[in-house]
Amino acid sequence: MKRQLIIVFISLLLFILNDNSGFAQKVQFTYASKLVNGDRYLITVKALIPDSWHIYSQTSPDDGPNPTRVVFNSNPLIKLEGAVNEKGKMIKHFEEVFDLTVAYFEDSVEYTQLVKLNSKQKIKTNVTGSVEYMLCTNGRCLSPTKEKFSIDLK
Repeated sequence: MKRQLIIVFISLLLFILNDNSGFAQKVQFTYASKLVNGDRYLITVKALIPDSWHIYSQTSPDDGPNPTRVVFNSNPLIKLEGAVNEKGKMIKHFEEVFDLTVAYFEDSVEYTQLVKLNSKQKIKTNVTGSVEYMLCTNGRCLSPTKEKFSIDLK
């Protein structure tokens, strides 16, 4: 049994050393807030996707791959207005493995959310949450990833 575990461990180590291209890949995120008017802010989450990789749209069907989700934590000082919008060059492609057409983004995609302060007075607060995504290339996907964020309302 001990010998089998050693063989499995060495095999896994060799796999990682010989094919670590996927393990080093990660989406780079930038976050910003912009005052739109008096008590409304536009929150922007921009994803920069590594070459030859993609992340799926928020609108991926239930039977398809993991969609990207931008989730905002509850904050009694603000109210979310509308849904999270995504903007970028969306690619639609039929994937046999799911037997359906999926939508994804390469290079970059921008997610925006309008938020409103619950007070007319200037309040110092943060918008917090996370981005959940699955990075894929050539029929191969990395495990879903969750990236937390905190954005000052300025």
